[in-house]
Amino acid sequence: MPRLDHVAVESPDPARCGAFYERFLGARIVRAEGHPLMAYVQGGAMAIHEQGGPGTHVAFRVSEEERRALRAKLDEAGIPNEERDHEIAVGLFFEDPDGRQLEAITYRGVE
Repeated sequence: MPRLDHVAVESPDPARCGAFYERFLGARIVRAEGHPLMAYVQGGAMAIHEQGGPGTHVAFRVSEEERRALRAKLDEAGIPNEERDHEIAVGLFFEDPDGRQLEAITYRGVE
C-alpha cells in the first residue's frame, strides 16, 4: 500500500513559508538547488514550490512496480495521466474524481 510522501503547495516566498513551518511545527527544512523547499514533519513533508510550479497536489510514495501497475490501471480506465522526471524521482500525475491532482512518486535508488 502506498504511503503519504508529501503535500505540494506554491508560495510567493518559499523561504518565508518554510521558516514558518520550522518555527511553529518544528519541521526540518531541506533546500536543494532546482528542487522545492522541503519541510519534513513526522510522517510526511510539505514541498513548497515557487508560484508557477507543478500546482497543489498530494503525493504518495510507491515502488517502480507499483507505479507501472497504477499507470496500467489508469490507462485501462481511460484516466489521463502523465509521468514527469524529477531527476531524483519519477512522478505519475493524475486526478481523482473530484479533480484533485495526485502524484505517485518513485525515488531513484530507494527501495
